[in-house]
Amino acid sequence: MNSKWKMAIGIGAALAAPVAIVAQEDMGQHTMPAKIEAPKGPAALLPLPDRLPGWMKSPRYSEVFYKRGSYNFDIYNVDPMARDFNAVAVGHSMAYEDLVTGKAATLDTRTFGQINWVLNHPPKLMPGEKFLSPSFARHYGALEKVFDWTHVLHAQTIDVLASMDLTQEQKDLEIQAIWRYYKEKAPFTVTGLPLNMDYLDSQAYSGAFRRKYPKVNGLFWGYHWLQGAVYDMLWKSRSLADMRTQYEVLGKRYHEVELYRTDRDFMPMFSETSPEFARRFPQLANAFDNLHMLHDMVNDILVSDWMSPRQKDEQIKRAIWIVVDDPHKGEKPGDFKPGDYLHDHRFMEGQPGLGMMKMSTPQLMYMPGMGWMDMSSCAHCSMPIDFDPKSGAGATVSAEGWTMNVRCVLCARDMAAQVAGEAIIRANTEDPLRPLILISNEEGNLKSNIKDVVFLEVPAGHAGCSSWSRAFTSVAAFDAYVKAQEDDEDLQNAKPLTLAEWSRLGGDEPDTYEKKQGPVDNPYKQGGDGGAGGQASGAMAISAAEKPSCCSGGRN
Repeated sequence: MNSKWKMAIGIGAALAAPVAIVAQEDMGQHTMPAKIEAPKGPAALLPLPDRLPGWMKSPRYSEVFYKRGSYNFDIYNVDPMARDFNAVAVGHSMAYEDLVTGKAATLDTRTFGQINWVLNHPPKLMPGEKFLSPSFARHYGALEKVFDWTHVLHAQTIDVLASMDLTQEQKDLEIQAIWRYYKEKAPFTVTGLPLNMDYLDSQAYSGAFRRKYPKVNGLFWGYHWLQGAVYDMLWKSRSLADMRTQYEVLGKRYHEVELYRTDRDFMPMFSETSPEFARRFPQLANAFDNLHMLHDMVNDILVSDWMSPRQKDEQIKRAIWIVVDDPHKGEKPGDFKPGDYLHDHRFMEGQPGLGMMKMSTPQLMYMPGMGWMDMSSCAHCSMPIDFDPKSGAGATVSAEGWTMNVRCVLCARDMAAQVAGEAIIRANTEDPLRPLILISNEEGNLKSNIKDVVFLEVPAGHAGCSSWSRAFTSVAAFDAYVKAQEDDEDLQNAKPLTLAEWSRLGGDEPDTYEKKQGPVDNPYKQGGDGGAGGQASGAMAISAAEKPSCCSGGRN
């Protein structure tokens, strides 16, 4: 039996140590793409487990407050971001309250308009969701506990990342402490293991909400896009200016595009928008994806009119049980027995913060907007990536709603130049504490967060691009690197390039690029119906003309 050892955060250590090693099988059935059957209707409903945890049976609401910390509510260092997150809480609550109080028929019209107004006029403070959706909270108390407590985990992690009082090392340690606090202070916690997303989206009711209410579903998935996208933005920032200038780009895209998309194949995954943070803290990335999948499952159940109220209650309890810790006790990342997809904890190679997707294998997955991808290699040149920030190489490109890892700054520049609209490049330099952030406007002009940044670019075969294409915080750092390359005459003769000089360059298509081929063109579009629960293939994003007139006045 052969095994590949992959990087992941150990469960027992609960992030106490930065990285642990787990085995991921690399054999026959374990890596073959699987098509999970998704029968629909009453006969396909699965029963509740024999034993549910005690907290799921208690109607009593249990509220646990934030872990104490000087960083709490530092999200307000980026005020537009804080307000957008406040509005997300209102949007969730309004939709759920209308769903359980007989107003579902107008969800994509009246409710959509009301939510959209709030999103464009966000509140200054975070509301208590249970007070905005009291009927929902009373009826689904166990669900509300899971939602609220994991939303606190979300909020505190962002507060830490947005803090200007903590060093990067302190932020790293405090995020680990917040995860432990989340697991220790309450029993209703979402598992940090990767789960099989295709299995979770192949239930008897899956896809009902997105088909029936595509506009409100678009809002929900837009929220989840934003909640994921800000993590890499904050993780790589070293100043308030870094955070605020990047959020201008992300916030603009969120309000103009992501909230109104009804053409997504699947919900946004955390590692598709913040791959660096997901790789460093896979348990958090997995927990947030699992929480968002729980939202989708609950939405689908609530609008499945063929279910009786009792069946809906049972299926919501089962959905909660699937994603919390109880059924996965004693399991670890990489575990999988063929055919047992409830306990499928495989993850993508190079990305332990991403479970199995539709028809994926650990080596290959379909990423909406990008096609079939190998998450361990460069999206531009297909070469393996060294993900260690201390290597001084590597970068990410954020554009058109996705964020992809690339191997060098040339790959980042050229990939960003190929997309329309604004883009953000986050690149490592020789100093792990000073990442380079480049923002490209719609004309392709680059703005840097490092005043004296210089670049090395001595083109050769792309197999070595991470050595001859780099960014440096100063000419002195450039000179030190070049001097150390004693055996490379080309690098010894290299001259530092300014941002203006470097940005005018453009490489050819990498000689190492390999377009990945999956078992089908798009697993979510099989038969033209979006797969088990995807959007109809003809779905379009909502045009500006379709947005309610109440929202045309812009944001406060």
